[in-house]
Amino acid sequence: MNYKIVFALLLFLGTFSIEAQNISNIARGQRGYSPPPRATEAGEPEKPDVNQMSIEKATLYKEILGIDVFQKEVLRTYLKDYYRARVDIDYDPELKFEDKQKLINAEQKKFEKALKEVFTEDQVEQILTEEQFGNRAKEKKKKEKKAKRKKKNKKG
Repeated sequence: MNYKIVFALLLFLGTFSIEAQNISNIARGQRGYSPPPRATEAGEPEKPDVNQMSIEKATLYKEILGIDVFQKEVLRTYLKDYYRARVDIDYDPELKFEDKQKLINAEQKKFEKALKEVFTEDQVEQILTEEQFGNRAKEKKKKEKKAKRKKKNKKG
């Protein structure tokens, strides 16, 4: 008989503790509040403007390489075509990673071939390095210059 009382007491205290945790009940200050629905689909990411990108990069390369206006415009059109192809490949949801890499490599080779028609080998190399690594080429040159300055300051 003692077991029945202890069991009933445990059962009663167990339900009381569940009520104290407020499981499945709305918090006191939240009654009547329903949160706004969450967006289930984020949608397609916005594609970058290839025309703007090509203008900015062509201006940058004009400064870096010291090319004339005609070469800058030729480079801008090559960049625009290259960026358009890259964006189309990057934002194609049906392509797998390996397929994207193959297509990107093909576009890079086509871009390099087009550049070699107008620019010198050194200029093509600088453009390709900048396209592949971004501002890393500039940062590397800056670091090299700083290192040279430090060496000169230590010697002098």
